[in-house]
Amino acid sequence: MARLVRIGILAVVTAAWALSGDFLQAAPAWESGGRPYEVSDLQSVVVAPRPTVADGQPPLPPEPDSAEEIGLPAPANVPDGVVIEDAEVPSMTDRLQEFIPSAPDMLTFDSAVAVEADGTIVPCSTKRGFWDCLHCCEDACWTVRFDAIALWRSAPANRPLYTTFDVGTQTVGPTVFNANQFQSDPLAAPRLTIARLDDCGRGFDASYLYAGNFYSNRSLPLVTNGYAFAAPGIYNNNWGPDNTPISAAQEQLTSSLQTAEINFREPLGWGATRFLVGFRWLQWRENWAMVDQFEDPADPTITGTDNWRNNCMNNLYGGQIGLDSVLWNKGQGGMRLEGLVKAGAYYNAANQSSAYDYQSFQSGAPIFGFSRAITVNGPAGAAFTGEVGLTGVVPLRRNLDLRVGYFGLWLQGLAQPTRQLSGQNLTQFLLPSSGTLTTNGGVILQGVSLGLEGRW
Repeated sequence: MARLVRIGILAVVTAAWALSGDFLQAAPAWESGGRPYEVSDLQSVVVAPRPTVADGQPPLPPEPDSAEEIGLPAPANVPDGVVIEDAEVPSMTDRLQEFIPSAPDMLTFDSAVAVEADGTIVPCSTKRGFWDCLHCCEDACWTVRFDAIALWRSAPANRPLYTTFDVGTQTVGPTVFNANQFQSDPLAAPRLTIARLDDCGRGFDASYLYAGNFYSNRSLPLVTNGYAFAAPGIYNNNWGPDNTPISAAQEQLTSSLQTAEINFREPLGWGATRFLVGFRWLQWRENWAMVDQFEDPADPTITGTDNWRNNCMNNLYGGQIGLDSVLWNKGQGGMRLEGLVKAGAYYNAANQSSAYDYQSFQSGAPIFGFSRAITVNGPAGAAFTGEVGLTGVVPLRRNLDLRVGYFGLWLQGLAQPTRQLSGQNLTQFLLPSSGTLTTNGGVILQGVSLGLEGRW
C-alpha cells in the first residue's frame, strides 16, 4: 500500500510539472520556428473599440482636430503639384518576397531567414569568415542530445572455411561452414551530441558514439574425421590426401566501433535544410579466433588441435559533408520528421596480426608442436563512409524533445580478419613467415534509436 501511495504522489508531481507551462525560461527549438503565435500577436495595426461613457460619468473631451492639439509639430508646406501618399506597411507576403530568388539566379539565396515568435521575418547573418561564424554564439542556445541505439552489424563476406570429408573415398564434399554465417548479436550503443546553434540553425556540433562488442560464436558438431579445410586453405595450410581430417571446430568473431566528429552547420534557403562540413575519426576493430580438434585415422591415440587467430584494427581519419533537413513539420512547435545524410573520404591507418599454433598429443602427452605469427602495418589505404538517419521528434516541453528514429552507417575499405586468411604464409616448413594487409572489406551497421534532446 505504501508503494502505491508513493507512486501516486510521483504521478501527481510529474503531471503538475508537465502542466506548469513556461514559467522557466527555455530556448525554443529552431527547427519549429519558435513559440506558437496567433494573428492577434502580430504588431501591425491594432484597432481598439472607442471607449463608451458609463452612466453618471462626465462626457469625454472631444478628439483633437489638428496636429497642434495633439502636440505634434505642424506639417511642412508642400509645394503645389506634389502629392504625398501615406506609406503602406508591407504585409508578411511582401516581406517574404524579398528573400525569394528570381531568374536567372533561381538557385541562389543571399541568406536564410527566420520567423520570430511574433511573426516578424528577419534575415540570418551573411557573415562567412571563421571568426565571424562565432557570431552565432551571441544569440544561440546549447543543445544536448543523448541517444541509445539498438545496433546490428552485417556478416562478413563469403569465404569457405570447412567442408565435409568422406574417410572411405578420401574426398571432400560441400561447404559446411562459411564466414558469412557469423551473424552477430545486437547491442546497445550510446551516442552523445552537443551543439551550439542559433535560430537559423547555424553553429557547431560535436558527437561521439561507442558500439562494442558485437559477438558471434559458431561451432561444428563432433563428427570424427568428418571435416576438412575448404579451398584455398587457411594461412597456406591446405588439406590433401596426406593431411589429417578435422573432427570438430569452434569459432568466434568480435568487433567494435568508435567514432567522434565535429561539424559546422550552415542553413540553406529557408533554413529547413542545413549543410554541414566537418572532420571525423572512426575506429573499427575485429578479432577472429578458431580452434579445431582432430585425431589420426590410423592411430586414434594421436590427437591434436589447430589454433588460428587474426586481429584487425582500422583507424579512419578524414572529412565529411552532409545535409540535415526537416522533411516535415506540423508547425506551432509540434511534431516533425528530420532526415540526415553524410558522406566522407578517409585515410585508413590499418594493421593486422595473424597467428597459427599446432599441437599434437599421444595418449595425452605432447609429442609435436609449432607456432607462427606475423604483423603487417601497411600499406595504408583509402576508405569511404556513408551515414543516413530518419528521426521523428515529439516535443515534450518547449525545451525538451523525444526522438525516435533509424540509424544506418556504411564503412568500406576495411581490413577484416576473414579477408586475411589467404594472404599469409604461416606453415611448419616456410620460414620466415610472410604476409600481406588486405583492405577491401566492408560492413553495414543499422539500428533503431531512442533519445532525448534538451535546449537552454
